[in-house]
Amino acid sequence: MNNKIEKAWENAHKIRGRNPDVYRKDDYGNIIYKSSYGKQSEMGWEIDHKHPKSKGGTDSSRNLQAVQWEENRSKSDKYPYKN
Repeated sequence: MNNKIEKAWENAHKIRGRNPDVYRKDDYGNIIYKSSYGKQSEMGWEIDHKHPKSKGGTDSSRNLQAVQWEENRSKSDKYPYKN
Protein backbone atom coordinates (compact mmCIF):
# COMPACT_ATOMS: atom_id res chain seq x y z
CA MET A 1 0.00 0.00 0.00
CA ASN A 2 1.17 3.51 -0.63
CA ASN A 3 2.33 5.88 2.10
CA LYS A 4 -0.87 7.97 2.18
CA ILE A 5 -2.99 4.84 2.67
CA GLU A 6 -0.69 3.60 5.44
CA LYS A 7 -0.82 6.97 7.24
CA ALA A 8 -4.62 7.00 7.14
CA TRP A 9 -4.76 3.38 8.37
CA GLU A 10 -2.39 4.11 11.26
CA ASN A 11 -4.63 7.01 12.34
CA ALA A 12 -7.65 4.69 12.68
CA HIS A 13 -8.43 3.25 16.12
CA LYS A 14 -7.22 -0.18 17.18
CA ILE A 15 -9.91 -2.59 18.34
CA ARG A 16 -9.24 -4.62 21.47
CA GLY A 17 -9.15 -8.32 20.64
CA ARG A 18 -8.73 -7.75 16.88
CA ASN A 19 -5.54 -7.82 14.83
CA PRO A 20 -4.69 -4.11 14.25
CA ASP A 21 -3.00 -5.00 10.97
CA VAL A 22 -6.36 -6.24 9.66
CA TYR A 23 -9.19 -4.42 11.48
CA ARG A 24 -9.57 -0.87 12.76
CA LYS A 25 -12.39 1.49 13.71
CA ASP A 26 -12.89 4.91 12.14
CA ASP A 27 -13.67 8.04 14.16
CA TYR A 28 -17.41 7.42 13.67
CA GLY A 29 -17.46 3.89 15.12
CA ASN A 30 -17.43 1.94 11.85
CA ILE A 31 -15.25 -1.17 11.67
CA ILE A 32 -13.04 -1.23 8.59
CA TYR A 33 -10.98 -4.02 7.02
CA LYS A 34 -7.56 -3.08 5.67
CA SER A 35 -7.84 -5.17 2.50
CA SER A 36 -11.16 -3.48 1.70
CA TYR A 37 -9.54 -0.12 0.91
CA GLY A 38 -11.35 1.44 -2.05
CA LYS A 39 -14.17 -1.11 -1.98
CA GLN A 40 -17.84 -0.31 -1.55
CA SER A 41 -18.46 -3.08 0.96
CA GLU A 42 -19.63 -3.20 4.57
CA MET A 43 -16.08 -2.71 5.87
CA GLY A 44 -14.75 -0.87 2.82
CA TRP A 45 -13.00 2.42 3.46
CA GLU A 46 -11.50 5.49 1.85
CA ILE A 47 -8.93 8.11 2.74
CA ASP A 48 -10.56 11.24 4.09
CA HIS A 49 -9.15 14.63 4.99
CA LYS A 50 -10.37 15.68 8.45
CA HIS A 51 -10.09 19.29 7.29
CA PRO A 52 -11.13 19.07 3.60
CA LYS A 53 -8.59 20.16 1.01
CA SER A 54 -11.33 22.30 -0.55
CA LYS A 55 -11.39 24.27 2.72
CA GLY A 56 -7.63 24.64 3.13
CA GLY A 57 -6.70 21.20 4.50
CA THR A 58 -3.48 19.44 3.54
CA ASP A 59 -2.19 15.91 2.95
CA SER A 60 -0.28 15.94 6.25
CA SER A 61 -0.51 12.67 8.16
CA ARG A 62 -2.41 14.43 10.99
CA ASN A 63 -5.14 15.43 8.52
CA LEU A 64 -5.61 11.97 6.97
CA GLN A 65 -8.06 9.42 8.30
CA ALA A 66 -9.47 6.09 7.21
CA VAL A 67 -13.28 6.32 7.01
CA GLN A 68 -15.87 3.71 6.06
CA TRP A 69 -16.84 4.60 2.48
CA GLU A 70 -20.55 5.35 3.11
CA GLU A 71 -19.67 7.56 6.08
CA ASN A 72 -17.12 9.36 3.92
CA ARG A 73 -19.73 10.03 1.22
CA SER A 74 -22.08 11.40 3.88
CA LYS A 75 -19.31 13.58 5.30
CA SER A 76 -18.25 14.90 1.89
CA ASP A 77 -16.66 18.33 2.42
CA LYS A 78 -18.60 19.17 5.59
CA TYR A 79 -16.33 20.71 8.20
CA PRO A 80 -16.63 20.30 11.05
CA TYR A 81 -18.49 16.97 10.81
CA LYS A 82 -20.19 15.22 13.77
CA ASN A 83 -18.30 17.03 16.51
